[in-house]
Amino acid sequence: MNYSRRNIKKVLLIMPHIIELKGNTVNLPPPLGVAYLAAVLEQNGYTVKIVDLAAEDFHHRENIADNLFMIGLSYQETEKRIRDFEPDMVGVSCLISSQFKDMRKLCELVKKVDKNIVTIVGGGHPSALPAQSLQYEHIDFVSIGESECTLLGAIEALNSNGDFSHIDGFGYKHDGNISITPKTKFIENIDTIPFPARHLLPMETYFKTNIPQCGTSLKSPNTSIVTSRGCPARCIYCASSQFWGRKFRGRSPENVLQEMESLIRLYGVKELSIIDDNLTLDKERAMKLFQGMIDRRLNLVWNTPNGSAVWALDEELLSKMKEAGCYEVTFAVESGDQEVLTKIIKKPLRLSSVEKLVAHAKGLGLLVKAFFMMGFPGETREQMKKTIDFAKRLRFDAVGIFIATPLPGTELYKICKESECLTRDFDFEKINFAEGSIRIPNLAPEELERMRSRAILQLNIRLLLRNPFRFYKKYSNLMFTNPKGIFEFLYFLIKKIVHRGRSL
Repeated sequence: MNYSRRNIKKVLLIMPHIIELKGNTVNLPPPLGVAYLAAVLEQNGYTVKIVDLAAEDFHHRENIADNLFMIGLSYQETEKRIRDFEPDMVGVSCLISSQFKDMRKLCELVKKVDKNIVTIVGGGHPSALPAQSLQYEHIDFVSIGESECTLLGAIEALNSNGDFSHIDGFGYKHDGNISITPKTKFIENIDTIPFPARHLLPMETYFKTNIPQCGTSLKSPNTSIVTSRGCPARCIYCASSQFWGRKFRGRSPENVLQEMESLIRLYGVKELSIIDDNLTLDKERAMKLFQGMIDRRLNLVWNTPNGSAVWALDEELLSKMKEAGCYEVTFAVESGDQEVLTKIIKKPLRLSSVEKLVAHAKGLGLLVKAFFMMGFPGETREQMKKTIDFAKRLRFDAVGIFIATPLPGTELYKICKESECLTRDFDFEKINFAEGSIRIPNLAPEELERMRSRAILQLNIRLLLRNPFRFYKKYSNLMFTNPKGIFEFLYFLIKKIVHRGRSL
């Protein structure tokens, strides 16, 4: 394709289909990443449209493999949307590797409509593997990591001299060769970014479906909000810092409060999912934000479904969070064995602090959820059992357990490649957090899956037996809005427990 001077005026941003393991839980939060990009483009005078394929037809499901299904608008209808809008550029997001094949298909559809439409892709997978992504003929450009400035820079270059060499975090093709400019710059003051362009999203669909990121909610309408970017931790499994950088950048409390007030005013929002990785890392900022929510009497209830950085929490913060409307906090613990946390995962967390914080949170009346992972290279069966025992002892209200999964660009993937411990059928496009892809000595992947599934059932059913009222508070809305999803997930777990046989 000739990248000489173009005239980019109309940009279509596509959020791809949901690709999920059969039986796994499915959520439908608004895609804030593309909404932020759309807001920046609109601010700079471009005409923008967002198509969130899953939200456009959430009940349309297609089987795409023996154990995978796809949710969202059909390819035929998607092609029609592209033709109707007549874009000059189409950007396709690819947050996770399982969407990569779908992303390629969507770019192919774009070129089918008009080969002169520019295609640019971004998100977790293409950011980690930009050169691999550009090997596909239907993909013109890759935006690496945080993309507001990158996308604007690409359009400006296309509309002028076609020189992309100066764009930070960018992949492109030149004279038959692939060129990659590494990501080195991030937006220092993220208050300068406009609020997400939610007016371009089918907000009523998210409200009506009512399956936010954590799968459960207390009130409706609810929506997501993010107040910070970047994480200084070096956990080996996490790709977030590769995308957003290692420097923490928080929005000012005033900026966040203004967005909260606009969500109440425009959409009548009553609940928020604050999806930061590090909401409380800057304690002074966090305390001002929570106090602002109290002083302005926003009367919002909220939770932290992404998992709070427990190493950045204390009792004073938890108390202020409760006062500001928080009803559920999720602790990203990962392991119940200190040696695994410190030496394998490299997470800056002491388990002794977790126990104290859980006790304090429960004393405040907060629902307390926890995330754990198991199956890391070097982790033993006994250490995994210690994780399960730790979760039992602390009596969490809900527990999510995930199997360690080597995402592209992470240290975990590098370790697995160097030690040659990936399973023979390992494929980025098929990975998920419910099936083993790492060979652990004396523990086959299917055994790990059974251990995980059994623990999830045991740990989460304990709340029903221990405190039916808290169980109802946690799951009542989900039971009414998505009973089928609950039964599918239970069936999935039971099937994993009784299943036998899978080749290494």
